[in-house]
Amino acid sequence: MSILNLSVENRIAILSINQPGSATNRISKNMMAEFKAFLDEAEQDEAIQAVILYSTKKDSFIAGADIRLFLGFQEPGEALAFSREGNRLLSRLNALSVPVIAAIHGAAHGGGLEVALACHHRIATDHPSTRLSLPEVTLGLCPAAGGSQRLPALIGIPKALPLMLSGRAVTAREAHSIGLVDELVPDSGLLQAARVMAGKLAGHVSTRERFRNLANKAPLPDFSGLSDLPGLSNMTNVARTPFSLLGKAARTIRGGVASMQPALLQAERELKLQTRGLYPAPEAIVACVKYGVRNGLEAGLDFESLMFEELAGTPESRELLHAFLARHSARRNPSRHEPRPVDRIGVLGTGFMGSAIASVSLCKGFGVTVRDRDYTSAGRAKQAAWQALQGQVEHKAILPFERDRILSDLRLTDSYADFADLPLVIEAVVEDVSVKHAVLREAESVMRSDAIFATNTSAIPISQIAKPAKHPERVIGMHYFSPAQKMPLVEIIRGKKTDEEVVATACDVAIRQGKHVIVVGDAPGFYVTRIVVPMINEAMLLISEGADIRIVDAAVKNFGFPVGPVTLTDEVGIDVMAHVFEEMNPVFKKRGGRFSQSIHRLHENGYAGRKNRRGFYNYDSQRNRKLVNDEVYAYFGGNKRRDVSLNDITERISLVMVNEALHCLQDGIIGQPRTGDIGAMLGMGFPAFRGGPFRWVDATGAKTVWDRLQYRQKMNGVRFKPAAILGDHVKSRKPFYSK
Repeated sequence: MSILNLSVENRIAILSINQPGSATNRISKNMMAEFKAFLDEAEQDEAIQAVILYSTKKDSFIAGADIRLFLGFQEPGEALAFSREGNRLLSRLNALSVPVIAAIHGAAHGGGLEVALACHHRIATDHPSTRLSLPEVTLGLCPAAGGSQRLPALIGIPKALPLMLSGRAVTAREAHSIGLVDELVPDSGLLQAARVMAGKLAGHVSTRERFRNLANKAPLPDFSGLSDLPGLSNMTNVARTPFSLLGKAARTIRGGVASMQPALLQAERELKLQTRGLYPAPEAIVACVKYGVRNGLEAGLDFESLMFEELAGTPESRELLHAFLARHSARRNPSRHEPRPVDRIGVLGTGFMGSAIASVSLCKGFGVTVRDRDYTSAGRAKQAAWQALQGQVEHKAILPFERDRILSDLRLTDSYADFADLPLVIEAVVEDVSVKHAVLREAESVMRSDAIFATNTSAIPISQIAKPAKHPERVIGMHYFSPAQKMPLVEIIRGKKTDEEVVATACDVAIRQGKHVIVVGDAPGFYVTRIVVPMINEAMLLISEGADIRIVDAAVKNFGFPVGPVTLTDEVGIDVMAHVFEEMNPVFKKRGGRFSQSIHRLHENGYAGRKNRRGFYNYDSQRNRKLVNDEVYAYFGGNKRRDVSLNDITERISLVMVNEALHCLQDGIIGQPRTGDIGAMLGMGFPAFRGGPFRWVDATGAKTVWDRLQYRQKMNGVRFKPAAILGDHVKSRKPFYSK
């Protein structure tokens, strides 16, 4: 079956896109071959007066290239040939002597947006599913079919570069406001609007040049004399940056309209600081833009293809591609059971986490009822939801009346009785098992007998929480990560008596909340907390041995984590970490591990981290630079610090975490390595360019990791004793992932 189907109505060619057997349209070699055949015909058919590109998929224009196509590049030059062919095809499309209109509904990402950029006019639906992006940077790549040239030409460098550097998707309304699309229409009228515009444009055709130039509306400034970016000829040592941290560089660019040259140079400096020399894709994108400006569109397209080839050949980009596929799998329900229908959920507790869960649920279409001890406390959830929805209004994702309509589905109560008819209640009270028991008893006394009680906990075993339950089979863990509005993962914890239908329903709700899910076994700390705690504990031990707080954080960031373990402790809360350490202590004590007591002493003396502005760092709003709070050194042996090598810090903290991930697989907390890698990447920020703990072991070599753990055990203690499962892989020489 064909992917592209051509029909001609009143001399207007409609090229409809519908990839058989797929929910989305993806660029493939077959699609490119069919597109070439269409261009051969369109260039010769003088009867055609206009062309409309239109998808018949429900919510997909073209959602980018098939990632497996990129993973299929094995030989030098394959990625270059792919990019050059894509650029040739889109240049031919842009050069057609008749107007070409992109009628966009649904996802237009990567190559899909590049197709639209090569058209002469873009009409998009104002439907929530219509989103546009160039996300290649998140895959360790640059655009491959003209995105780095045509997007800046269309909307200007100050708007284009931040989008490319972050990979952020914009809604149709935001795209219209920045000039990325020319018109917004209801989805029911998209094709008709495109026909009307095709007729108007066809009636004013004078020369081929007119439409060739329509794709280059914004003049580009002259950057002659700007220095080339260093290091782009040797990109073998690359890594993934936390893309949210590129905001400062993006703001620098956005504010540089008056003087673009200094803005780009400053942006380059900021990129180098934020990527820590690990990740070249943002710098390559800046280089592509600059090269095209200096040398013209044709040369810019060829330079872009060369950059794509060089980036695609790195092992780090390949790990990011695998990470993309892993993340995609975590958006599918892993349970084979049919989930129950859930349209309205209850949330118990309106602290920071409870309010965030309520807000996320409301914004994703759930009705929400929140309960706290009084209406004033419950009102915190309404405030959080208002702020989230207002942010969407400001980003033009929704209109003010939609904000108000969504907010109207939030109900506040101080009574458990309002939970009587709800199919699912999420408890988000403090991490105290006695409090959770009391809340469970109260809730079950009014909830219907088949209702699900989900507890948000980071460390307390679900079976322990479920002890007083009348129906322990309907108690499950849903571990959200802070801040829940931003963190993409929900850890679903199956208690020892939890029904599989309950697991399926909890996964379904989390996915509908826009989250990725992993299902893990029931034990203190589950999976993510269990591998985070050894990292933070090792950081505390290093500080007790005399290491500087800033150096400990810097060493872990040099490994590729977005934040260091000390900063993470301040952000999560020293009080929370003290409780988690207490909960996790039996697990590690059983293996002879050594736990730092400094966290507990800090907590007992009133340190809670950022939340009360008393933590490892000072939080003086007058200072732009974060400074260490030297007072905390009194709990770590005094102010005198000694030099500890970055390599030692990095190795100790990374190895103790990876070894714990191996123990979790060995103990059945996770069922497969991919689950562990997804949880580590999405739950704690393990650098995706390293693929997760298990792919990192494969890449490093099980024997090498085994040897380093044994060395660390000899030097630093029994907590580094290698997990037995690693020894099995050393003996069998089998990787955790098959090639």
